[in-house]
Amino acid sequence: MSGSQSRLDTTPPGGAGGFTLLEVVVAMAIMAFISLGIYQATVETFKLRDTLAAEGTFYNTIRLAMSIVQKDIALIYSPTLLLPKGTVKPNAPPLMIPNMPGEDLQSPYLFWSPAIHETGLRPSRFSGTDSKLSFISLTYSRIYKDTPGSEFAKISYELKREDKDTQAKGTSVLVKTESPNAFTRDDKDQLVQTYDLLHGVKKLSFSYLFREGNTWRTLKSFDSEQEQPKYSIPDLIVIDIEVMGGKNLSFEGKYKFRPEIPFNGIPATE
Repeated sequence: MSGSQSRLDTTPPGGAGGFTLLEVVVAMAIMAFISLGIYQATVETFKLRDTLAAEGTFYNTIRLAMSIVQKDIALIYSPTLLLPKGTVKPNAPPLMIPNMPGEDLQSPYLFWSPAIHETGLRPSRFSGTDSKLSFISLTYSRIYKDTPGSEFAKISYELKREDKDTQAKGTSVLVKTESPNAFTRDDKDQLVQTYDLLHGVKKLSFSYLFREGNTWRTLKSFDSEQEQPKYSIPDLIVIDIEVMGGKNLSFEGKYKFRPEIPFNGIPATE
C-alpha cells in the first residue's frame, strides 16, 4: 500500500451521475406548467361545449316553435272553398234555415261565422290582433287509437306572462291552445289543450298583409267576420319576435307565413 491513502470511487459503472436538486426543481416546474395548461384547456373545452349546447338549444327551440306556427298557418281552412263562386254574398240578409237541428246557426262563435248556405255550412272565422290570433287548421294528428278527434283543429296563439322563477324577468311565453273538437262551441269543448311553445319572449307582435295588385296592405288586427271581403284570410301573416335566453343569448327576427290554400286568388306555388 502506498503512503498516500486512496479514496473510495463512488461513481456508478458507466460513468453516469444522478440528478441534481436544481434539475429536479426545473423538471417539476415544467411538469406543473404543462399540467396547468392541460387543465385550462380542458376547462375551456367544457365551457365551450356548454356554450355551444346552450346556443344550439336556444336557436333550435325558436326554430321548432316557428315551424309549428308555420305548419298551422299553412293549413288554415275555410269550408267556403267548397262552395261555387258567387255563393258567398257578404251583404245578403241573415240566412234562415227552418227545422235545422243543432246549434244556433245565426250566432257567430270565436272560430265560426254564422251559416251562409242552406246546408248549414259555416265559414271558419280567422281572428287576429297584434298579440293573439285564432283560426281553424287541418293540422290535428291523432296519436292514440280511438281518441276523440278529427283532421280539424281550433288553434290559438297568444302571449302569457312567465312564472316568477322561469328564465328572465319581464319575459313572456308563447302559448298554443288546440282542440280537435273543432265544431263545438267553446264553452262546451272539453278537449282543449294548452302548450307552452316558446319561453323567454320579450316582444312579439302579429300583423296581417293583403295583396292588392302589386302593393300590400298591412293591418294590425283582422276579423274575417267584419273585414271586406268577408270571410277572407290574410295573404301573409307576419310575426315580429324578440327572445331572451340564458348566457346572455338573444334573438330578434321577422317571420312571414302564408296560407298554402289559394285564398283570394294567390296560387300556392307562386
